[in-house]
Amino acid sequence: MLHLFDGWQQVAERVRAAGSVALFLDFDGTLAAFAARPEDARLGHETRNALARLAIDPRMHVSIVSGRRRADIQTRVGLARVQYLGLHGWENGSTPRLRPEVQSSLDGARRWLAARVQAMPGIRIEDKGAGFSVHYRGAPDGSVSEARSAVGVAVASAVKLRAIPGGLSWEILPRDIGDKGTAVRHQLSLLPGHALAMYAGDDRTDEPAFAALPDGITVRVGRRALTRAQFQLRDPGEVRRFLERLRGAF
Repeated sequence: MLHLFDGWQQVAERVRAAGSVALFLDFDGTLAAFAARPEDARLGHETRNALARLAIDPRMHVSIVSGRRRADIQTRVGLARVQYLGLHGWENGSTPRLRPEVQSSLDGARRWLAARVQAMPGIRIEDKGAGFSVHYRGAPDGSVSEARSAVGVAVASAVKLRAIPGGLSWEILPRDIGDKGTAVRHQLSLLPGHALAMYAGDDRTDEPAFAALPDGITVRVGRRALTRAQFQLRDPGEVRRFLERLRGAF
């Protein structure tokens, strides 16, 4: 996997040749560094400025695709002319609702898991309405192992749900909710003409988006890993530099 800056000449040529660019970005681990607690994650001032300069360009269509709630991402980024896609694209500005039986299954699994992980040091559950996360950042290995087993049991007993490994967490989502690949395909279908798609993300929840964009430019952020992405960036600091370079590529 080539580092993005080592292949920048060919990337810049594709950007210049494109009439428009659809830029998709994950938040945690991509735009913002991970924090010990998800609520403490912050978007850096320089990264926000780089995003703002891109978003006002009429040739750029900027979307942030996150497992966070849509309102949470909007608050943390706070930029107009950016499309915010929460819960892996499920929350996209409309008001989607889960089927009652699916919501009931989700609520039951969350309550069951909450009762079992409350005694596990370092494990906590984040309720997201149409899904929830089981976080284990900073938890001892024993707790992680116990929590993993409990998540497996909860999902196995609820056929309408699935568990997706994320950034030191498991995302528990209804099967009715699509993945980030579904989200980017939908957003591209709303754009006029043929936009060059670019996507940067850092974990397994981003892999469906990489797979959905075989003709785009896809970037895995973080350590080298088995991935469908074409390029690599090391950390959110390099993502900021990428955003600055991208503006100069037009």
